[in-house]
Amino acid sequence: MDAQLDYQMPAYTTLLVTDLNISTRWYCDILGFTLVSQMPGPNGHPMMSHLRWAPHADIMLVEENQHQPITASKGMGVTLNFSALRESVDAIAKRARNHNDIQISGPHDRPWNTREVIIIDPNGYRLNFTEPLREPLKDEELMDQLHQ
Repeated sequence: MDAQLDYQMPAYTTLLVTDLNISTRWYCDILGFTLVSQMPGPNGHPMMSHLRWAPHADIMLVEENQHQPITASKGMGVTLNFSALRESVDAIAKRARNHNDIQISGPHDRPWNTREVIIIDPNGYRLNFTEPLREPLKDEELMDQLHQ
């Protein structure tokens, strides 16, 4: 059986975007996602991009239909979290900062034993890339540090 057909996605996120081509390039070129596939629409132009950060960390980008635009703010109150597996959050932040129009916060060291950088995509979606600061703490040690 084809490995692509056998790949199971226990969960994934679909993001509605204004311009599929711009968003696909942004996620791949700036953040380092891999373009797995694109689905052509009725006119032959792509209507969906399947992107992968890591195995079982996939997102789908779907272009907003001009006849049925979204009325609410996109991604309001939602943060997508990704573990920095191939490179550090500092490297991700540095690459993102090479593009002037990107909103970015961090990297910051957090009391819950992570280093994080938050990046806002061109459609307003909030992405958090994270890595551990040190070896994982035992539950009691973590709770003590959080209380301090």
